[in-house]
Amino acid sequence: MPFLYKPGLSDADIQGLEQRLQKKLPSDYKDFLKKRNGFYATAPDYVSLPLDKVDEGSIAFDRLFGLIPDEESNDLLAFNEEFIDELSFLDNSIAIGEDGGGNTFVWIAEAGKEGLYYWDRTHLHESDDKNDFDIAERDGCGNLFFLAPDFTSFFDLILSTFISPPDFVEE
Repeated sequence: MPFLYKPGLSDADIQGLEQRLQKKLPSDYKDFLKKRNGFYATAPDYVSLPLDKVDEGSIAFDRLFGLIPDEESNDLLAFNEEFIDELSFLDNSIAIGEDGGGNTFVWIAEAGKEGLYYWDRTHLHESDDKNDFDIAERDGCGNLFFLAPDFTSFFDLILSTFISPPDFVEE
């Protein structure tokens, strides 16, 4: 399965991104952005990630955001400017990717909750019998499910779903 990505960002690009977000990005995510400015799955257009906290035992993964202003669905700034306020009850939340259906992968830097979470924004798993979330929704924003302690572990989780390493193709 190929993953398409844009050329990496410079340190200045990343500093500008953090200034616009008014938040610090995790260092391992910054390293990723220097190498690949976001990426998305193609043919098929998603990957199944294991998550035993929902009935199906898995969730979809489609893309990691980058600084791509001309592609709003792939742009870190556009998504965060439009939606991240829904998680205003959590300190330093940054949406970094999506499942392709409106549910998001979020980095949370709040003490005691640090890590990467799957944010069930669309309430896809709300009626699941299992629905063993880690952070309860507030004001109808959707529950959050812990996935990994850091970006590197999350990226490794994505890669672990393949029998052979996926192809990364620069656009």
